[in-house]
This record gives sequence, C-alpha cells and structure tokens, in this order.
Amino acid sequence: MKFLLLLPGFTGIIWVLVARSERRQQFVQQRLASVTADTGDREPEPLSLARKVKQTPTVLFQFLRNAVTRLDIEFEAAGNRIGVLHLLIAGSISAILVIAFTSRVLGIASLVTPLSFAAAIAGPFLVVRFAQSSYRRKFLEVFPDSLDLIRRAVKAGLPVNEALAVASQEIADPVGSELRQTLDQVKIGVHIIDALNQMADRIRVPDFRFLVVALALQQKTGGSLAETLANLSGVLRARKALREKAKSLSAEAKASASVLAALPFVVGGLMYMMNRDLTESLIIDPRGRFMVGVAFLSLVAGLSTMVWIVRRALR
Repeated sequence: MKFLLLLPGFTGIIWVLVARSERRQQFVQQRLASVTADTGDREPEPLSLARKVKQTPTVLFQFLRNAVTRLDIEFEAAGNRIGVLHLLIAGSISAILVIAFTSRVLGIASLVTPLSFAAAIAGPFLVVRFAQSSYRRKFLEVFPDSLDLIRRAVKAGLPVNEALAVASQEIADPVGSELRQTLDQVKIGVHIIDALNQMADRIRVPDFRFLVVALALQQKTGGSLAETLANLSGVLRARKALREKAKSLSAEAKASASVLAALPFVVGGLMYMMNRDLTESLIIDPRGRFMVGVAFLSLVAGLSTMVWIVRRALR
C-alpha cells in the first residue's frame, strides 16, 4: 500500500513523456517555418536549434517544461537508447526491492516509505548514468579511426564538410550516427563549428572537443589541418592506450572484489549444508534476518567503494 504513494510521481513522468512527443512535433514545425519564411528586407535571424519555450505564469508547468528539456538532454547523452519507460521500470523495480528488503529482511517498517521513495529516484538516475557511460565508451572505441579517415579525406583535397560526410557513412555507430545528425543540422543553416559544439555538448566526450577546437582554430588561423588531425589522432590513441593499461593494472583489484563478493554466499551455503538448524535461525528469526540484512548492506557498501575507486583511477 505504501508503494501507492509513488504513483503520483510516475503519473507525472508519463505526462512528461506525452508532452515531450508533442514538443518534438512543434519544434520541427517551427524549424521548417523559420527556414521557409520570407524575411523580405529584414535582416534574417541566425538559425539556431535551441528550443524556444514560451513563458507560462504557472510554476508547475514551468517546472515540467524544464524537466522535459532536461530529460531530452540526458537521453541524447545516452544516444536516445533509453526513454521514460525505462526510467519507470527502473524506479518501480528499485522501489519494490527496497520495500521487500526493508520490511521483510530488516523489519524496519518506519523506513519503508522514505527508502522506497529514495530508491524510486535513485534507480532511474543510475540507469541514465550507466547508459551514458556505456555510450561514451563505445564512442571512444571508434573515434580515433574516424579522425584518421577525416585526415586522409582532407589530405586528398576534400573540404571539411565533405570529409565529415565520408566519415559519417564509413565509420560505425555511434560516431557515424552522431556525425550524420550534425551534418543534418548544417544542411538547415547551422554553422559547422556550432553544430560540432552542440554535438560535443550532447555526447560529453572530452576527446571529441579536441577535434572541435582544432577545426575552429584552423578556420581562424589556417595551417595544415591534415597534420593537426594526425597529431590529434596520435594523442587520442595514446590516451586510449593509457586507459587500457590502467584497466590491466586494476584487474587484480577487480578480481579481489569479485572474490570478496562471492565469498559470503559460498561460506553461507557451506554452513547451511553442515549445520542446517543453526543456519535456519538466520532466516526464521527476525533478529537473524536483521543481522543478515546489515551484513549484506556492509558488503554492498564495500564493493561500491572499491568500484568507485577503480573507475576513478581509469578516468
């Protein structure tokens, strides 16, 4: 019954999903109107893909509009591979697990509602962060190859736009799909550097921002773009090799964490086989379940700390 308290929040998220689809249609119509409108003697306004949100006096509507915009940004950073439905599922599963663990294992009924509400918020947040991290890793896997292809195209005499178009067709996703989306923006009037900056803000990969800076400097100061791209590709490959070396050095810590995570369950299973009556008291007795729950939370906290340290070292 306490889980029903979360239903208003889920209903609001569903409303956000519907509003998001409607706003996408309005956005496309506004862009088409701005491109095809006859400006006459007036100086044309600079084209921009920034969403123009009408001001509303209602604070709730303004909050929901900001939430929709923020969700769009976060979904784009994950390659639009997840949506509101995934967040709903993650929040529901997280809340149900926390409710079952708190009420059945720990036996603390007073903490069920706040912990379940916190889990319903933390679950979607972790799903979004995991999807974004996975998307960035896939992007970095093929990004140096795209730089080499762009460098060869520029060296062969193609302009930058054509070189990017070649890379968007030849390089695998997600680099290819992101470049195609950027070139689509260029076709409707957005400057190439502005479109690349929007792409950098969208994917949040520092290595790609190096390319944007190099292209911007080359347009302003000139110079050999092919040589600049060659140097940049070498730097990015060196950074990738350094990350792989850090992964190999941290393999021992990961193995230790896996052993420590499995050891309590293995020992518990052996104790159950050797002395079933003693072990069943940890399941039947509420005090035993509370001790098992505290031990499980301690294990999760320790493993989370180790994972955080390893990932921080790999950045």
